[in-house]
Amino acid sequence: MLILSGCGQKKNPAAKETKAETEVSETDIPDTDSKGKPLGVKSGIIEYSYSGDKTGKSTQYFDDYGMKSAVYAEIVQRGEESKGWSLTLGEDQYMWDLNSSQGMKSKNPMVKQMMELSGGDILEYMAGMYEQMGMTKSGTENFQGKECTVFKGDMGKVLIWKGLMMMMEMKIGDMVSRQEVTSIKTNVKVDGKYFRIPDDITFNEIPGF
Repeated sequence: MLILSGCGQKKNPAAKETKAETEVSETDIPDTDSKGKPLGVKSGIIEYSYSGDKTGKSTQYFDDYGMKSAVYAEIVQRGEESKGWSLTLGEDQYMWDLNSSQGMKSKNPMVKQMMELSGGDILEYMAGMYEQMGMTKSGTENFQGKECTVFKGDMGKVLIWKGLMMMMEMKIGDMVSRQEVTSIKTNVKVDGKYFRIPDDITFNEIPGF
């Protein structure tokens, strides 16, 4: 889900990626702990690639079943390159670009709504979101070793596993955009530095979406 610094300085949440330690089987983590939280996986580090109308890569770090999440992305679109962070702490979301000392802060009401749901209801909530985009639930599909729920429509296709977007392919007119997981490590230790709000960025409040 999600769920997107000026500075590439030392106070950035992450200048280097800390390699994940031992991975724990999903079955070793009680599903009951995820109740009222965005994801059905306790923690993880996920790498994505982008192709089509925009290219690049991103890395998502999350903990506490998605209540803490940070995404670093390097994207090129229409010849413009951007490098930035998106940090989500509960309902609060912070976004900043590496080339600016200014950032944005907002509240995401979707997170609050999902916090009020049980684990099983979260998938139904997401189904409702995709239905508004003209997509319907269409069975399951294996991707990167995970049994994913499929959402399909005229605009494209999305694969979801335990609340995590594993693959998304969208077509608008002649433009095709694809985002997919290239590496996924779950239930691993994630360094807390990724979830720190940088103190050298000035955040401006914007209305929630």
